[in-house]
Amino acid sequence: MVMEIISPSTARKDKIEKFNKYEQAGVKEFWLVEPQEKIVSVFMLQDNHRFGRPELFTDEDQVTISIFKGLTIDLKMVFSE
Repeated sequence: MVMEIISPSTARKDKIEKFNKYEQAGVKEFWLVEPQEKIVSVFMLQDNHRFGRPELFTDEDQVTISIFKGLTIDLKMVFSE
């Protein structure tokens, strides 16, 4: 599992270059965390070894991490100031 925290200076690299590298490396779960927008995009590796469409979450959601049984993250806590 990889989590990338997006900042304006690295957004292109995180969203394109690193996305492709993680997909090729077989990372099972990839999160893009956008703190300014309070959005998390969760990509899961599919059977054909490609990331599927992301599930999108906001600061009102709780996200279960698929590779760690029973682990849920409350995004309200993540995005609190």
